[in-house]
Amino acid sequence: MLGREDILKLAKLSRLSLPEAEIESVSGHIGDMLSHMETLRQLDLSSVEPMTGVEEGETILREDIPQPSLSYRETFMNAPAVENDQFAIPKVIGG
Repeated sequence: MLGREDILKLAKLSRLSLPEAEIESVSGHIGDMLSHMETLRQLDLSSVEPMTGVEEGETILREDIPQPSLSYRETFMNAPAVENDQFAIPKVIGG
């Protein structure tokens, strides 16, 4: 199970507000997921052929027909920040 500091760091990197009362519960859920991943890691997949997709055969594509798009106002209406007509997001690497 992950410790309190690990959970708080993950919450910060994910930009989540995590109430103190939920730290133990989240730690348990993440611990369960990590345990499941470890179980999957132990599977012998040496005889399983690698694949790039789940569907066999050719993918049927529709014709590419131009459609009306959103205006700048509609596009950025719910964006937290916009700079130079682009979505502005906070730096997430090296947090």
